[in-house]
Amino acid sequence: MIDFQNVSFSYGEESSGGGIRNVNLTINTGEFVLLTGESGCGKTTITRLVNGLVPHYYEGNLEGDVLLDGKSVSDTPLYDLAAMVGSVFQNPKSQFFNVDTDSELAFACENLGYPQEDILKRIDRTVSDYHIEDLMGRSVFALSGGEKQKIACASSSVLLPGIMVLDEPSSNLDMAAIDDLRQVLSLWKKQGKTILIAEHRLYYLHDLADRVLYVKDGEIEREYTPAEFDSLSDGTRKEMGLRPFSLSKLKPANQYQAHTAKQMEFQNFCFAYKKREPESLHIPSAELPVGETIAIIGLNGAGKSTLARCICGLEKKCGLLQVDGKTLDWKARLKHCYMVMQDTSHQLFTESVTDEVLLSIDNEDETVVDKNP
Repeated sequence: MIDFQNVSFSYGEESSGGGIRNVNLTINTGEFVLLTGESGCGKTTITRLVNGLVPHYYEGNLEGDVLLDGKSVSDTPLYDLAAMVGSVFQNPKSQFFNVDTDSELAFACENLGYPQEDILKRIDRTVSDYHIEDLMGRSVFALSGGEKQKIACASSSVLLPGIMVLDEPSSNLDMAAIDDLRQVLSLWKKQGKTILIAEHRLYYLHDLADRVLYVKDGEIEREYTPAEFDSLSDGTRKEMGLRPFSLSKLKPANQYQAHTAKQMEFQNFCFAYKKREPESLHIPSAELPVGETIAIIGLNGAGKSTLARCICGLEKKCGLLQVDGKTLDWKARLKHCYMVMQDTSHQLFTESVTDEVLLSIDNEDETVVDKNP
C-alpha cells in the first residue's frame, strides 16, 4: 500500500513549478493508478516521492510523509527502497549503468550482494517473462528506443519489487513499442503489482487503469473511474490539457498545402555510423517542397533522427542537399538549419535561460538584450 499523508514538496526557492501541495492519497496493493495532467503539474514529483528520489536525491522542502506498507520513504535508505519499488523513466538511457544488456539485468542483484546462482535464476526468469531473448548479449547503444525501454522495464523488475513506478514511459516510443510496453504493464497487473504511472499518452492504458487522477498546479484536483474519464467531452478534455483516452476520438486535421515552387532536393543521401556496417539512411533521390511543414514518420530505428541530423549538417558525409538549385554543403547547412533534439539536455550548455539565449548571439545583440530583459 502507498499512503501519502498531507504531503507537500517544493524543489527550492529558484524553482517555480513541479512541486506538490497537500496531497492525501492511498493506493491499495495491486491497484493500477494513472496520473495525468499538463506538463509541470507535479506528476513526476509524486512518482519521485514513491521511489525515494525525493527526498534522497532531489533536495527541497518536504512536509508530511509517504508510507510504503507502513514504512516511511524518508527514513528508508535508497538501497532498501530499490527492492521495494521498481522505476522506469521517460528516457531509459538515464537509468542504465552498463554498456551491455546482460550486465544491466544483473546490476541491481549484484549491487545488493545476491549469490551468483540466485542472480542467474532471476535473469533467466526475467528474460523469459519479458520475451527479450533476442536482446541479450547486445550493446545498449545499439538498441532502438523501444528495445531500450524493454530492458529498462526488465532490469527494474529483476528484484521482484511489489510496486512499479513509471514516468511517461511511452514518450519516445512508436506504436509497436507502445504495444510492447502495454504487454509489460499487463503482465505486472496480472502479477498483482501496484502500478503508478504518470502519462500524457492515455489511449494504451484505456482498460488497464483502475483509477485516473488529474493533477493540476501541484494538487490532485479530480479522481475518475476509467468510465468517467472516458465520458469527458472533447471541450472539457481540451480545457484540462489532456489527450483522448481512445484513439477513435481523434479527428483528422484539415489538409493544408503551401503554394511554393521552390524545392529541396536530396541526392545520394546515404549514411552509416560506422564503416562496414549497414547504412542507417539510404535515400538515392528525393524532393520536398520548401515552405511546408513536413512530418517524418517511421518505426523506432528507421532512420528519422539520422535524416534530420544529415539535413542539419551534423553528419558531414551524407550526400548533397540542394535548395532551389543551390547546393548546400554541411557547413552551409549548419548555418541555415536549426534542430530541437529529442533529449534537449544534449543542446543546453549553460545554467540559466538568459545565458543560453546569449550564447548564440553576437555582442551587438547582447546590448539589446541587456536593455530589454
